[in-house]
Amino acid sequence: MHLTEYLFYRLHQLGVRSVFGCPGDFNLTSLDHLETCGLNWVGNTNELNAGKGISAIMTTLGVGELSAINALAGSSAELVPVIHIVGYPSTEAQRKGLPIHHTLGDGDFERFAKMSAQISSAVVILKDSSNATRIIDETILECCRSSKPVYIGLPMDLVRAEVDPSPLEHPLTAEKPAPNPIVEEESAVDLILSRLLVAQSPAIIVDSLANKPHIFESTRSFVESSGLPCFITPMAKGIIDETLPNFRGVYADKASQPFVLEDIQSCDLILNIGPRPTDINTAGFRTDMPHVETIKFEHGKITLLSEVVGLDASGVLFKLGDALHREGLESSPDSTAPRKLSHTPEESGSASSSSTPSSSLEGDSSLDFQTPVLDKSAPLTQDWVWERLSTWLREDDIIAADVGTSSFGTLWTRYPRGAVPLTQLLWCSIGYAVGAAVGAALAAREDKHQPKGLKRRTILLTGDGSLQMTAQEISTMVRRKLGVIIFVICNEGYTIERLINGPEAEYNDIQPWDYKLLPTTFQAEPGSAQTYAIHTQSELDMLLMDPSFGPEPIDDPPLRLVELHMPKLDAPESLRGTIDAIVRR
Repeated sequence: MHLTEYLFYRLHQLGVRSVFGCPGDFNLTSLDHLETCGLNWVGNTNELNAGKGISAIMTTLGVGELSAINALAGSSAELVPVIHIVGYPSTEAQRKGLPIHHTLGDGDFERFAKMSAQISSAVVILKDSSNATRIIDETILECCRSSKPVYIGLPMDLVRAEVDPSPLEHPLTAEKPAPNPIVEEESAVDLILSRLLVAQSPAIIVDSLANKPHIFESTRSFVESSGLPCFITPMAKGIIDETLPNFRGVYADKASQPFVLEDIQSCDLILNIGPRPTDINTAGFRTDMPHVETIKFEHGKITLLSEVVGLDASGVLFKLGDALHREGLESSPDSTAPRKLSHTPEESGSASSSSTPSSSLEGDSSLDFQTPVLDKSAPLTQDWVWERLSTWLREDDIIAADVGTSSFGTLWTRYPRGAVPLTQLLWCSIGYAVGAAVGAALAAREDKHQPKGLKRRTILLTGDGSLQMTAQEISTMVRRKLGVIIFVICNEGYTIERLINGPEAEYNDIQPWDYKLLPTTFQAEPGSAQTYAIHTQSELDMLLMDPSFGPEPIDDPPLRLVELHMPKLDAPESLRGTIDAIVRR
């Protein structure tokens, strides 16, 4: 078996079906082997966009890999595992230090790998075939363990090197954490249970690190079985089923909805699972609650009563849920009935004038969201749009929201069951969601577990400033016939920057584009794309009520691009609160 085929078969065993990237002279011969190994080549418009996809990317030395490094740094910050395969000149050319193109001409072929080492959990450049399969396996396992990118340099002369395929008989599996010592684990469970017994108002805050494999299932199980009031941070959106009766909302200190902040301030015990106290996640590091006792569940440790205990949090959470059940301490549905969103008509005391029926999320215990009050002649506003879109979302939607009004506007949106959000609230690279939507749409198409006749929708929410960073990737959507639904917030520039400084400054403006022409520009086939320009609430309401716009048939749906024209100084309240807290910290 050829070395490249071994590598590609390993990717296939991991569930990878599409490889992102751009062809370059140092990786061309590798690409010839993709189809043989059951992998599809995406063929992105540039490496930056390719790096915003998922799972695996192939670039070429120097010019290609450096174009992807911004995107891969985002994966490192957001803890997304990506395997980056870089095509290299031959080992002989490297040994001789030849001044080859795509380098700085100084014979140093490892210079760029050293740059990637700063954002990768492992960097290897294969030197020969003798131990290459072992190195590949170890590097892939490190990617799985760390949930960060890894880098594999593949020289051209090793692409077809013969290797032993027998290790492929044993699929790679990441090591699970060792079981906790029984005595120490039971002691921790008893101590936490004792604190819950005396607490008058306990609650759970789930943060983004609860999304990692070692703790994800135990977190979801504990939240559901305990019935304790549960809040999530902005970066934890999507971890917890927001239709659960004990789900309360998104907590971000002063950037929270008023009822969320009130509830948190009334707590006397908080179980904080997977904390990641970044500035945006905490509205400027404003998480100090001296009146509240906090127990933190982190990877490999639990902090309780100022003592750090080296235990796997997953095992403790499972046993704590069982202990609550034995003690009969689970909260009843009546005591954990969720509050209404602060912007729903019921909360504000107004009734909907739209004829659109309410959208029930799931089951008898779910919330019914009413369509917001419709003023037919009124222009679109940020808060109205995000509220209206929340009634249009459906179960299992994939929602890629770009940094800015989109990511913050959706914070207060109660997502339906199974919805998968994609956003970057730590790396905050605008334009991320466009490439991410391509990866998500491909993954949804490749998902063999979907019920027959159903397809997950991929929805892209982006701003005009963000889209202009990575708009070329709409060409990939057209090329691969991905029926992404794109909403573009057209508000003349950079909203976050306007809120921070220079609301009318020219440097926060952008050149207007006619986004409706993009599918035609990228030569979309007739009937394969639909575009809309929306200026009023009535226009958007009519579009979202149109049966042909939302539900998708079995066959590939068309690409849909919707311009949402809004005032340039308008912003969601969640974004205003976050910026105000961060700027004034």
